[in-house]
Amino acid sequence: MHFDVFARTEVGCARERNEDAFLVLDLSSGTSGMWPNARVREMAPPGTIVAVCDGMGGAAAGDLASKMALEGLERVVRDRAPLSDVPSTEDVMLEAVRTSNNEISSFAKAHPDKRGMGTTMTAAALFGPDLVIVQVGDSRAYLKRGIVLQQLTMDQNVVGQMIASGRITPDQARNVKQRNMLLEAIGVQPKVGPDLIRVRVQPGDVLLICSDGLTGPLDDRRVLDLMLQYEDPVRCCRALTEAACAAGGPDNVTVAMARFHASPHDPAYDPNTPVNFERRNAVA
Repeated sequence: MHFDVFARTEVGCARERNEDAFLVLDLSSGTSGMWPNARVREMAPPGTIVAVCDGMGGAAAGDLASKMALEGLERVVRDRAPLSDVPSTEDVMLEAVRTSNNEISSFAKAHPDKRGMGTTMTAAALFGPDLVIVQVGDSRAYLKRGIVLQQLTMDQNVVGQMIASGRITPDQARNVKQRNMLLEAIGVQPKVGPDLIRVRVQPGDVLLICSDGLTGPLDDRRVLDLMLQYEDPVRCCRALTEAACAAGGPDNVTVAMARFHASPHDPAYDPNTPVNFERRNAVA
């Protein structure tokens, strides 16, 4: 398989600055960022990293925290490349979370005016049909297959815990006032408990990683409708961020998207095949 990728971030309608950040790192070329002539990537080692961070702390430098987390992720992945199998890639992603957590925590301790800074992180490693995703906080990863949008991550916040325990439904969660109260974040505690997700993708699938600036104002049905309407990642990322802003844009909004395509030798695929994935909690 191969895939095309794009990412976009907007400050929204209520915030003065953007504390979100994203990373698209192509380990085969060594380049990071969005390059118009390099949107199409091969689904093979050494791999590509796609990540979104949502900084927290406001005046306590949430924008710096998200930037530092992605810098730590990029540095560790570059040092440990190539990404070639699931177990070793999981180790690399956990090391990146641990490194970012230690660096942000140490920086905050050394700069009292930055105490309380932290960030979410949802990052996917794309090197073969089995993706590895690491998540801390409530930025999300979804996989669209056919006309179904499957949330792969579970929000590490108060509401996510209530949903997991069956106390409320996802629809009810949208009305809970404490829904943004995080249980895990990078840079806040000495140890962090990320979730690791494994999922096998097939041609036609679309991976979406986003901050809660998207999923706050837009429910999953609206997100899916826009993804079905706009297949091209560039147009779809723009449509999603603009829709979040049109719905009030109460927070920064960031989306990153990878659309997977078949190669001539790939077997036939069925868009009705259910999305199978595994999610487990780890310690970094």
